[in-house]
Amino acid sequence: MLIDWIKLSFALVLLWVPVTVLHGKRVIYREVAREWEGHWGRTLGLGWHAFDLLRAILGAWLMASALARAPEAQGAMKYAAFAAQTAMIAVASILQTMVCRPPDCAHAPFAFVSGLVLGLMPPLVAGFALVLTLALTLGSRYAPAFFPLLAVATCAIGTFFTGRKHLYVMITAAIATGLPWLLVLLFPRNLVCSHLAKRKVTAASPPR
Repeated sequence: MLIDWIKLSFALVLLWVPVTVLHGKRVIYREVAREWEGHWGRTLGLGWHAFDLLRAILGAWLMASALARAPEAQGAMKYAAFAAQTAMIAVASILQTMVCRPPDCAHAPFAFVSGLVLGLMPPLVAGFALVLTLALTLGSRYAPAFFPLLAVATCAIGTFFTGRKHLYVMITAAIATGLPWLLVLLFPRNLVCSHLAKRKVTAASPPR
C-alpha cells in the first residue's frame, strides 16, 4: 500500500475532530424527531453545518488520494488501501455521531455524511443521490431515514451510472453514511441536531 503521509495527516484532522467539540455557547441541540417548524432558519443559519460539509468533502478527497494500492501487491494486500480507507472514514462517521455534548444523545451529522459522498463519489452520482435522498426523507417525514436512504441511493445510482467501476468507493460511502442510523439503533440515544440559540433580549434600564 502506498501512503502519502502529509495528505493522510490533513485528512485525519479534518475528518476525525468531532464538530460538537468546536461548538460555542450559542449552539444548542434539538431532537431530530421533534417538530422543526420555526427552527429551520436557526438551523440552516448555523455556519458549522457549512463547515462540516466542506471539511468532509476535502477530507474524503484527501483520504482517497492519500492511500493507493501498490503495483506489486498480491492476494489480500491488493485490498489493503480500500480496507484502510474504509476503516478511517467509518471511524470519522462514528466520532461525528457519538461525541455529543448533551448526555444520552447522538449528533446527527447530516452535512458531514453528505460531504463524504460528495468527496468520494463522482459529482453526477453524488448530486443525484443527495437529491433523491432528500426527497424521500421529506416524503417519509422521518428525518433519521436520511442516513440509510443515502447509503442505498449512493450504491443504486452509482451502479446505474458507472456500473462496477466505483464499487469499492460505493461500499466505503455506504458504510460511512449508514453508520449514524445503525449506531442509534445499537446504542439507543436521542438523535439531535445543532442550531443557534435565540438571542437574549435584555430589558433597557429605566431612566433615573
